[in-house]
Amino acid sequence: MIYSIKLALRSLIYRKSQYLSLFLVCLFGAAVSLCSISISSGMIKSLNRKAKIYYGGDFTLMCSYGKGLEIYDYKEKLEKIKSLLPSDACLSARIDFAARRNSSLYFEGSQALQQTIKGIRLEDEKELLSSFTFAEGSLNEVDPDNFILLSSPVASLLNVRPGDEVTLQLKTLDGLLNTVNVKVGAVFLDSSAFGMYTSYINFDILKTARNYPENYADRICVNFGKKSLSEKELHEYYSLLSREFNFEPYVTEKDSFTDRQYSFERESWGFIPLSANLTEVQVMEKAMNAVITFVIIMLTLIIIAGIGSTYRVIIMKRINEIGIYMAVGMKKRSILISLIFESLLLLLAGCLSGLALSLVLNRILLLPDFSFIPAFDMFLENGNLTPAFDVIKSAAVLLSIISATLAAVIYSSLKSIRIMPVDALAETE
Repeated sequence: MIYSIKLALRSLIYRKSQYLSLFLVCLFGAAVSLCSISISSGMIKSLNRKAKIYYGGDFTLMCSYGKGLEIYDYKEKLEKIKSLLPSDACLSARIDFAARRNSSLYFEGSQALQQTIKGIRLEDEKELLSSFTFAEGSLNEVDPDNFILLSSPVASLLNVRPGDEVTLQLKTLDGLLNTVNVKVGAVFLDSSAFGMYTSYINFDILKTARNYPENYADRICVNFGKKSLSEKELHEYYSLLSREFNFEPYVTEKDSFTDRQYSFERESWGFIPLSANLTEVQVMEKAMNAVITFVIIMLTLIIIAGIGSTYRVIIMKRINEIGIYMAVGMKKRSILISLIFESLLLLLAGCLSGLALSLVLNRILLLPDFSFIPAFDMFLENGNLTPAFDVIKSAAVLLSIISATLAAVIYSSLKSIRIMPVDALAETE
């Protein structure tokens, strides 16, 4: 075994010019594959982070009495829910006002329409909102009793900065126009579907402006911080809460509950996991993963075909050498081990070099600003791609490349060592 390994090392060094092209194929194929995985993982991670802020956490609890989404005595219900969940769960009441561009912000004659206004308590959601990338200001400088957080495009449109006071115009529950002055607390960088026309305002200010009852909220959000909940954990929390509240069946799409909010005859609750809010986005994620998978498969096939076919030619040129090994008494098994170890060293060197190159490419991709691409900001952090190294997927790709290519090499090697020594010696390299 040791002699076979030494023989493989000697052969690689002696024939380094022949193996250079195989090494480069493996290197660049592995690098592009791993870099593609990192980019897609980083884009999806950024998307989910923004969605988590927008929807308030890992899952949302909604309630309807048949007249829309409304939770009365929300403080009492929030405390009861908190007692049922683990201590690391952060709960917060919210009011989501779907402005549908019937609400506007004004500052010194400039107007900015709003799509969604979210009433939040800063003290309850500070941990969640801290993952925002702020263009100006910070959460530590925000007055929790009088604030509105604006997206960078809206702040630019109004030409406002933190500390400026803007006027919010909206309709009350009675359909009357109302205005309220509120101070800009901070400006966050987001021009995606989850932020451009969305503002976050003090919970009580929005409630008063809309003329909601004192004890009113329209959802309770549950956030577990940086921890990602599995589907099993979500179902466990759903079952736990269902023992105390009248929950509708677990939904995979938010509309399955919200479309029925006017048809319930008694208090009914909906358990809405984050994924249920992202049905359309998940289609895009699947398409992205499908494209990345196709690219990786094609690159892997190229590596297998390139190394396998080239190695077969190299083996055929070494028939005379193999015959000499046989003639001096070297067993076929030892020759096969030497050839396999030779290709394994080549693959390991290529894959490890590809891994190093992919890390370099990931660092380079952090530099360009891609925010100029329309609607692409949802995949970016501060305008940049943020590749995220996925250990499991990367290991699976490298193992696939090594194992599949080794199989092709073994096939070629087995054919070469079946030749008789006298015939092998008659061949010329």
